[in-house]
Amino acid sequence: MSSKAWKRTILGTTFILISIIYTVMLSVYGKVSWNLIFDIQRINSLNNIIVSPTNFNFWGHNGSQVNLFVPWVTSIVFWPLFQIESPLLGYLLSFGLITLMTMLSAYYFIFKLSDDTLQSFIFAMIYTLSLTRLNIVLSGKLSDYLLMIFMPLVFYGLFRMLEGFFSDWPLYTLGIVLIALTSPWMSIAIMLVSLILIILAAVYRETHSWKYWKNMIITMLESVVLTIISTLGYTIPLIQRNEFFQASFKPMIQLSNFNLSNYYGGTQNLYLIYGAVALLLAVVVLWIPRSYLIYKLTAFGIMVSGILSTDLVPWKLFKHFDFSKITVYFWLIFSFLICLLISYLLTQLTENKSPLLKLIVLLLATIISCAVFYVNFPKQAGNMLNDTISSNDSMIVHYPKKSFDHQDNLKDFLVDGKLERVSYTTTSNFFEFKYYNSKSSTIDVPVIYSHGLNVQINNEDVKSTNTDRGTVKIKSQPGANIVQLRYQYSTLAKVAMGLSLLGWLLLLWVIINKGKWSIGKLINNS
Repeated sequence: MSSKAWKRTILGTTFILISIIYTVMLSVYGKVSWNLIFDIQRINSLNNIIVSPTNFNFWGHNGSQVNLFVPWVTSIVFWPLFQIESPLLGYLLSFGLITLMTMLSAYYFIFKLSDDTLQSFIFAMIYTLSLTRLNIVLSGKLSDYLLMIFMPLVFYGLFRMLEGFFSDWPLYTLGIVLIALTSPWMSIAIMLVSLILIILAAVYRETHSWKYWKNMIITMLESVVLTIISTLGYTIPLIQRNEFFQASFKPMIQLSNFNLSNYYGGTQNLYLIYGAVALLLAVVVLWIPRSYLIYKLTAFGIMVSGILSTDLVPWKLFKHFDFSKITVYFWLIFSFLICLLISYLLTQLTENKSPLLKLIVLLLATIISCAVFYVNFPKQAGNMLNDTISSNDSMIVHYPKKSFDHQDNLKDFLVDGKLERVSYTTTSNFFEFKYYNSKSSTIDVPVIYSHGLNVQINNEDVKSTNTDRGTVKIKSQPGANIVQLRYQYSTLAKVAMGLSLLGWLLLLWVIINKGKWSIGKLINNS
């Protein structure tokens, strides 16, 4: 077996073992949270997402269009794992797979960026076992730690462009699209940081060329256009829904909450201390004359994302929307960049040194990462192996604003303004009930009224209106009524999905064709 094969075997085995141990610890000490139940229900409800934005078998059977608000493209690949007998077992299997993919992505793209096995391995370890990721995992936010798979890809593409290798712009675009279809907030944060780093690159003489900036502008425009096209299938139906939910959030880092009398007490103090150490390391890198351009920009990125994750920025000044939620994603970027900087500095300590010293640094970095991870992992027994998730009625989310004042009776049928017991059945795509009255009646059906609703009585389409509680109101026919409600994508939404598919095909094409749109380049390469 060649040395390269041995290296791959050892790395692969190590990553698999760490992923298994991480998953076992989560199964023993993890707890079932609201976020976790939400993600399990959300992924389970994706079985009909291609034909309808609503699954009537979930979310209290009231037609809540959760999957219009939460992107599903990157989550649906785990849907088969959730079809086994225990949803929590499916979640643990998904988590183990995501952890392994995070380590592989971290190692692969940092190795391509640095061409250094030691740096790539150290980064993969401290990034995957970081306290930031651990806190997200314990909170049960699957989408937030799922997107950590794609961050190495995004920054690999960005740093390659900053170094002048503009043919890698499709990889940056692919990363942005995957992140946008996992967490739109993160895509906004990472594109803002990318723009700031591109502007800051003008400080360094490596970028002092008209050709450099012409290529940078062209590739960024190409990236923006292709990103917009590839995500239309999510953004257009969301815009058509025309219902945005406002919630109040707190900035990730609250400087005002720093306790001067107890430096190590409280989460906010610890975050601030970590941030201060990171900023110090960033300053050190900026003063190292031999530092590469990408690591100097990494240091700037740490400063920028660190500041943007705090309440130094008046996020709540925006009158119609609270942008404080985005600070969490700036902190994720901050954590990624500090892990990259630490791996670079440790590698620099062993440059031109003996293999023994490199091995010692590798072992120390691994042991410290594992030790910090273990110390901060909760040791009280959790309920993940013993708890069950059986009720689809338990999660009632994404109501229209007018429905919040009527949550107590949103499951009730109202006939001519009076409560009446009516039996109904549901499938993934349909909500159906039967009603008999010798006279025509006005029925307030406990299904959320929204764009794309189709109502049929006795197989004939009928008109429906919105009620004061945000539900569907219809007029029954005299005699027997078989009423069927379903949600469909609009023609515009279907066109948007088709354009998204075209965008993905174009993106795949330019990745294969090394950033070029023409077929000539591909033929020449062949």
